[in-house]
Amino acid sequence: PVEDQLGVLSESYRRSFAATVAQAEDAGLDIVRLDIAPLLAAARLLYDGALVAERFDAVGEFVTANPTAALDPTVAAIVRGSAEPAAHEFVRDTGVLVTAKHFAAELFGGVDALLLPTTTEHPLVDDVLADPVEINRRLGTFTNFCNLLDLASVAVPAPGEPGESFGVMTVTPAFGDQIALDVAARIVAGETAVVAPDEGVRLAVFGAHLQGQPLHHQLEALGARFERAVATTDDYLMVRLDSEPPKPGLVRVSEGGAGRSLPGELYRISRAGLGTFLAALPEPMALTAMTLADGTPAVGFTCTPAAAATGADITEFGGWRAFLAGIPA
Repeated sequence: PVEDQLGVLSESYRRSFAATVAQAEDAGLDIVRLDIAPLLAAARLLYDGALVAERFDAVGEFVTANPTAALDPTVAAIVRGSAEPAAHEFVRDTGVLVTAKHFAAELFGGVDALLLPTTTEHPLVDDVLADPVEINRRLGTFTNFCNLLDLASVAVPAPGEPGESFGVMTVTPAFGDQIALDVAARIVAGETAVVAPDEGVRLAVFGAHLQGQPLHHQLEALGARFERAVATTDDYLMVRLDSEPPKPGLVRVSEGGAGRSLPGELYRISRAGLGTFLAALPEPMALTAMTLADGTPAVGFTCTPAAAATGADITEFGGWRAFLAGIPA
């Protein structure tokens, strides 16, 4: 964030955050300061906006009907208060949230992740007991918008001043977990052994999900990262499936059959992202374990043998892009 948006931090946390930013730059990360006012406005909705009506919708009837129930007094007061927003206030704050979502989408088009303080200070228990709502509102300045905007975040410890714990978080769009983990690992390398990022899964694609092809956006939406151009072993066929948009089907030939090596692209995708990708996969597409020509194990984007048997064989073109260009290999 820009400097004036860090004013909510305690003095020691502000110094610690500045040191962490410098550490990130030393680790080779390109740092730019951004005005994130729409995100901070969305964060305030969690305590001060009409969206809190969701709390009353969830448990308000029970809390109202059971005033003597063993509820934390602060929680009970928050739930009862969430019945007060008017409809026009809900419409207003929904607009604030929509604006913030559009802002976040544009922001992440230009950066890999946000680097933010996890919280603003380290309050004493007595401070929290004296003013629990205000303290928690302030502590969530840089985190409360994440769930509202469907963002992923990774919190890691960072060097703080003596006697204080301090941490930062990296924030990405949903399914960008692997990017958030990678950036966080770069920042804390050598400082702590707490972060052990999941390396994700290698996904090999050969047709409509290639860069520049009509379904590539699906990989981008799931936070998949391009690693390199690859090729299959020499025992694969490619067929043109009857689909919209046009796409190929890749299938491994049976032992002794005639196939060839076909080009594709290798991506790294989080396990959660791969699960979402698989759940949305239409017939007759499939994900299959394969070993690439260079020996790399991967999950390959293929099709069922039954679909391959009815598709037009385009193996001779030597790949999907070559087929689209009409140039046999």
